[in-house]
Amino acid sequence: QVRKKNHTEATPTKWRQLGLALAVVFLVAVLFGLQVFLASPYFQIKEIRWSGVKQIDSKELNQQFQFVLGQNLVHLSIADIHTALIGNRWVKEAVVRKVFPSRLDVALTERIPAAVEIDPLSNRMVLRDSEGVVLEEGEEANLPHMIYYNPNTYTKAMELAPLLSKRKDALIDLSHPKDISVRLKKGVLHLGDQDFKERWERFTKIEDDLTRRNLAPWEADLRFPSQVVVKTKTAAIETE
Repeated sequence: QVRKKNHTEATPTKWRQLGLALAVVFLVAVLFGLQVFLASPYFQIKEIRWSGVKQIDSKELNQQFQFVLGQNLVHLSIADIHTALIGNRWVKEAVVRKVFPSRLDVALTERIPAAVEIDPLSNRMVLRDSEGVVLEEGEEANLPHMIYYNPNTYTKAMELAPLLSKRKDALIDLSHPKDISVRLKKGVLHLGDQDFKERWERFTKIEDDLTRRNLAPWEADLRFPSQVVVKTKTAAIETE
């Protein structure tokens, strides 16, 4: 005899289909609940914590990024915040990090003024960092002063600048890439584009002698090996 199937008995295929349907419903419910949870006020940004801020006004930063407060931390675009920060000339690097549930940490590396550039015609002064980036208009007496900014010469000028730190009368001229000159109160130095330390020390050994002989105004050319050629209005002098 052929045994008839019991219609109340579920086949293995039907059980699998039912289990799959329940799993899908459960997954959708979990995802929906997670989405609702992540969008809840629990993840609203309540604080921006800054570090590395020394020269930039932290109050201005807080005001600029006031719009971030109250936004959802989960959905906040770090790339957008980073772009806005780098748009500030004083910011060299920025690292933005989400700290759950409700804080944004921002670590800044600021640009540092390295020189004052003076426009010889208008006497307008701007601050530049070590890479030549203009930071703002202004003057700082303890920084090297220069004229005729030239990006091809500026790096060399940064090598020379520390040697002139005690010479408040020094003005670095960048107009000629192969011959960086320094204007002093009593004369002009021609230092070329290398060996600045040795050439500057060579000049300092004869500076008192130039003053004693009252040769100002003079031009001292240090581009020659082991000697200084001093030109005055009346003559040229070679000094060892």
